[in-house]
Amino acid sequence: MRFLNYTFEQSQSLVTKETVEKLNQKGSWKRFIGLFITSILIYFSSIAVPLFIKGLTVEQSPTFSWIQWPMIFLYLIMYLVYLLFSIRYRKSPMKLKFCTYFYMVVLLAIFTVCAGIMMMTRRNIVSILSGAMFLLSIYYLIRTVPRKLKEAVQNQTEFSPMVALVTEKISDGLVFLGGTGITAGLVLFDRSTGSNLRGSIDAVLLPIMPAIFVFATYVFSIDLLRGYYLFKYSEQYREQFGYSAKDWYGEKSKEYRRMLG
Repeated sequence: MRFLNYTFEQSQSLVTKETVEKLNQKGSWKRFIGLFITSILIYFSSIAVPLFIKGLTVEQSPTFSWIQWPMIFLYLIMYLVYLLFSIRYRKSPMKLKFCTYFYMVVLLAIFTVCAGIMMMTRRNIVSILSGAMFLLSIYYLIRTVPRKLKEAVQNQTEFSPMVALVTEKISDGLVFLGGTGITAGLVLFDRSTGSNLRGSIDAVLLPIMPAIFVFATYVFSIDLLRGYYLFKYSEQYREQFGYSAKDWYGEKSKEYRRMLG
């Protein structure tokens, strides 16, 4: 995994002043409530996946239960791990924010997979196109992002996750744009036999939703990669951006106390 082994000089294509400011923002205790509620919602999404795969509803599956203890324990353990790390790094604002980002990306990735599976298993043309867009989005990222990241590192320029999506290779661009165009065209054709306007709009938007979740996960993952290098070369970046040890590590952090001797 080459992208995890960059030198300090190479990592500067990822870590910017904006990265530091974003991680240095003061958090709120409300994030614990928000992430707990989000975990519950994603739990319900994940346990509903088997029903979608079988093409059943809750009423058609008498053995289905909304309370599934193995999954509850899994999400509970994930949340408790997040709480433990939050308590551990409560005196280091940047590490605390990084823990929150990491947990958010994990939840978003789970939701992306669940949403993709649920939309792909509805047994109609919309679900088929949803699956195609889901896989096409992943393929597009794999083809485009590593190359853009490599170019940014080699040229010592700033890597932008959104700019990286704009590929210079015409073939990649045509694959993605063609996929979205075909998706819209087919669902409109499928709906041209007399459905209402709302149904047509839903038919166009639903196949694209998995792709949106994939790209959102990708953008947040880049923030994690930035944070990884910020902490890997923490002291070098502290000196580069001109932060005092107190402002960088936090007045009550063990790193700051260690530097004081």
